[in-house]
Amino acid sequence: MKNIFKLTLILLVLSSCKKDKNIVVCAEDWEADIPGVWLKGDFHVHSTGASNDTGGDSWPIDIKNKAIERGLDFVVLTDHSNSTGSDHTTTYEDPALFNQGPEFPYWDTAAAYTDANFIMINGNEISPVNPDNSVPTGHIGCIPVNLSTFDKDYVFIDRPKGAVNGAQSLQQATAAGCFKIINHPYAITRWLAYDWTSFDYDAIEIWNGTLGFDDFDYYGYSAWICDLLKGVNTIAIGGSDNHRVHTVPPGDILNPPLAFPYTAVYATGFSWNEIMDAVKNRDTYVAEGESVLILNDYTEGKCHANGENVYWVRLRGKADANIENPKLTLYNYTSCNDPRPSTTEYPELTEAILYEKELTPNEEFDIAVAVGGKKGVINAMIKGGTTHYGAISKAVVLK
Repeated sequence: MKNIFKLTLILLVLSSCKKDKNIVVCAEDWEADIPGVWLKGDFHVHSTGASNDTGGDSWPIDIKNKAIERGLDFVVLTDHSNSTGSDHTTTYEDPALFNQGPEFPYWDTAAAYTDANFIMINGNEISPVNPDNSVPTGHIGCIPVNLSTFDKDYVFIDRPKGAVNGAQSLQQATAAGCFKIINHPYAITRWLAYDWTSFDYDAIEIWNGTLGFDDFDYYGYSAWICDLLKGVNTIAIGGSDNHRVHTVPPGDILNPPLAFPYTAVYATGFSWNEIMDAVKNRDTYVAEGESVLILNDYTEGKCHANGENVYWVRLRGKADANIENPKLTLYNYTSCNDPRPSTTEYPELTEAILYEKELTPNEEFDIAVAVGGKKGVINAMIKGGTTHYGAISKAVVLK
């Protein structure tokens, strides 16, 4: 049985407990966790032989070996749709390759590399582009959900340039049976950003590789919170967007390392179906390195609330040893100024800070905060003096 994170729950001494009406820092006597295992994965990875911008040394076997070295349990290969990836020997856009496929060239290879300790899945990143590089279109992560019924022979239409917008990409992803992720929705490179022509997605990549959790990731994070405040069950995903698997962490803007960030899911077992069930249940967090941030909600009697009659939220985790001046913060978001479908204005959140704690690198914690009577969305972050090595918990919607 896989068991990646066996967190040592710290028993905080009584003298450290805060006694005001909102905060209790001595968590004990909670209902036992539902049986399961935390699994770490990367939902956004490019490979040599299917994407033409990988540097030539990111073959699937190299990705598997590096993923295991970095503590990952699963990886999804999301190579660019056919017109940018059919010929991996060149970056030249050859019209003869447009809309030809195959979109999932490593389907059988990924299955062969899956074993009792590691899962590799072959997905896709639908990658249209506009002739004007200042105009967003968007990249859509296509993640197979049911491997036995997924249409791996589907061919995406993404060219010629300007012929396909974000909405049409999502329509194709739906037709193929994808779990649909809006990748880097507010990318610093405008032609990679999403055009918000459709909201028919399942998830938003709230943390893309490159510079760690930067301002553009925060805009995507804000869009996720806006969706939740509107009652839309959008899921938060983190993906490295790794193109060169041997990049050393934390990498740079053009070379994000594999697993920086990763998405952790709390699954009932070690299978792809169970991983995707956990994702759809939003039982996740996103982080870099060894940072961990698990958020659970409970009733006043400290039983699992599962989104109903929430009185407590409990924060358990750890700050990575490399993070500078880490701080744990619990936010309560109550409203959103959402300018979408604008691509030049960004969502703005109204928030209150319910709890803050200065951490030390490598510090573990187990903290409970009373949120009874609050409304909106609750979410926690670990942030440091730089953009790297932090963590973002799942969110809880308070009704």
